[in-house]
Amino acid sequence: MSENSIKLIAIGTTASVIAGIILLTIPQLRLWIGYIATWIWTALTATYLVSGWLLLVVCFITLIGMILIFSYIRFKPREPLFKLYTEDFIRSALWRWSWADSKISNLWCYCPHCDATLIYDDSSCSVYNRMEANKTDFMCENCSNTIITSIEGGDKGYACDLIKREISRRIRTKEYERLINKELS
Repeated sequence: MSENSIKLIAIGTTASVIAGIILLTIPQLRLWIGYIATWIWTALTATYLVSGWLLLVVCFITLIGMILIFSYIRFKPREPLFKLYTEDFIRSALWRWSWADSKISNLWCYCPHCDATLIYDDSSCSVYNRMEANKTDFMCENCSNTIITSIEGGDKGYACDLIKREISRRIRTKEYERLINKELS
């Protein structure tokens, strides 16, 4: 049994015991509850197009559904720790991203000196330029167009995918936890 199920059972048992104590100590309330119970019993056993017991089953299922919805909202599962990992220095640049479900989104790099958004140059990847190796340079416009980092192997898409693979590796090997622990302390 899960911990939430045990909590729900404990809450239900406690509520029943408290209700029993209240019924024993307050006679007037006991009388009113008797009237209400009699009215409910009469309503359930009366003749309708739909049987009263069927209405009882539908109400019971509805009550269980409402309890499950409330417990899910109240005891929502915690986010995994890796979702707090949203920035890191990788290949001499500061990379930031967000999480969409469990996938990296909005990944981009920033200058480690002035925190400006870096621009890229992947012109060496064009089909007309075969003189140099395929690479993408990330440059800072604020720091006199200095190249902050170069990623060899392909264009901007390849470079971003390479960084995503590195982030995934750091999550798998739990290297990211040192950064999270630093931020939390």
